[in-house]
Amino acid sequence: MAIVFISPRERQKVFIMGIGGFFVILLIIIGISVFLTKPKKVPVGQVFNAPKITINFDILKSSKIQGLEVFPEIDKQFDYQAKTAKGKDQKGRISASSEEKAKEILTGLGLNSIVINKPIDGRSNPFSPYYEIKSPTSIKKK
Repeated sequence: MAIVFISPRERQKVFIMGIGGFFVILLIIIGISVFLTKPKKVPVGQVFNAPKITINFDILKSSKIQGLEVFPEIDKQFDYQAKTAKGKDQKGRISASSEEKAKEILTGLGLNSIVINKPIDGRSNPFSPYYEIKSPTSIKKK
């Protein structure tokens, strides 16, 4: 009968630990050789020289650029309180580019004593397009 000083399980552990240690030492050597070396001097000819760029601003004076149309102002939503011609109170929300424009729209609908609150930040539906024209519902006459 043979005398075994190290069991096969122990031999396997020693082998795995030896391989693991070897790879750790190898990584340390590679890390030191790569990260601690000083960079080489680059010849002056290989350094990037930025080209001289000139911008022709005369294009802004061309007829094509001068003929561009300005985007319309984005409408804001205002809460309003007003009275109808019959004296009924009416509350609502209106979209307009400015407070003055909102008052014009509401007076055009026959409302008076208009009180407009500050615009609401953001929109209730962020997916609705900005260019959609919205006006408050017309006043129902009985």
